[in-house]
Amino acid sequence: MPTPQAACLDVSGLVIYAAPGAAAQAIAGLGGIEGLTVHAASAEGKIVVTLETEDAQRSMELFERIGALAGVESVAMVYHQIETDPDQEI
Repeated sequence: MPTPQAACLDVSGLVIYAAPGAAAQAIAGLGGIEGLTVHAASAEGKIVVTLETEDAQRSMELFERIGALAGVESVAMVYHQIETDPDQEI
């Protein structure tokens, strides 16, 4: 009988740079991504988000998806943490 895997939470902090005048379009595209929360956006097009997924592979898939969204010029990961026991606070 297989051993159940422990729950894992992959947390990333991203800064997304939208093309000039395209921040609203980029934010609209981000709205369809499960586990993504927009925390702030500047008039210049800098968007700060967190991304929570079940593993690093899924985070990388979504990172690439974000980079391909209309209006997005670039994405930078500025924080990353793997929480092996997400039910227990650090």
